[in-house]
Order: sequence, then C-alpha cells, then structure tokens
Amino acid sequence: MLLYNSPVSGNCYKVRLLLAQLGIEYERHQLDVFDRSDRPEVLGGLNPALRVPTVAFDDGRTLAESGAILFHFAEGTDYMPRDAFEREFLVGGRYSIADIAVFGYTHVAPEGGFELEPYGAVREWLARVAAQPGHIAITD
Repeated sequence: MLLYNSPVSGNCYKVRLLLAQLGIEYERHQLDVFDRSDRPEVLGGLNPALRVPTVAFDDGRTLAESGAILFHFAEGTDYMPRDAFEREFLVGGRYSIADIAVFGYTHVAPEGGFELEPYGAVREWLARVAAQPGHIAITD
C-alpha cells in the first residue's frame, strides 16, 4: 500500500496516525502541499481532485479524502464504535476516529494563533489523545 502524503498536512497526519495505531505498514510518496505542479502526473489517474492524502492499495484501487480513509481503516476495529455517541472521546469517553479527525488540526492550534490556555477540557483531551498507544507526532 502506498500513501501519497505531505508531512505538514493535518489531513495526511490523521491517516498516518490511524495507520500507526493499527500497526499497518505502508510506503509513502511525499508531495509538496505548496508546489502542486507535479500533481497531474503523480495523482491524475488516482484522485481526480489531485489532493493528499490518497491511498493506493496493492490491488490497484485508490481511496482519497482523509475522512473516507479513516472510515475505511477503522471499520471493524475499536476505533469505530457501533454506538455513534461513543465515537467521541470527549463526549463518550472512548477514543475513536472522531478524535483522530479533530486532533489532526487542534493539536497545532497555537501555531495558527489560536490560544488553548482558557480551554482546560480541550487541553486535557489533547493530552489523552497524545497518550494513546501507538500515537505518533505529526513529524513521524
């Protein structure tokens, strides 16, 4: 399996985080999120939107968009609870792909000028997500 990835993309990070937590091995093809000039040649036949993340499976199928990729890999695992309410760690007390999806950008909110100091519950949630087994940093 090949992940078309950008190391600085929060959407790509979400996918890498779930794959790491599931112990799924894959290869990466790094793409620049700013210089998209090679996207038609690299992704044109795989993802009409020419965006990352895109996963190319060994059987030739492809899957794009971080949410769709998270749902695909979480299906049948503890990361996709049957009860929709339990899919949110902050609400249901159970870690799931909902947390991964929100964590992808929330953990870097201060870098974007969004101060999290007044939001104790959010900071506690961020710490709980970061403490999950198999957690990786965005730079991994």
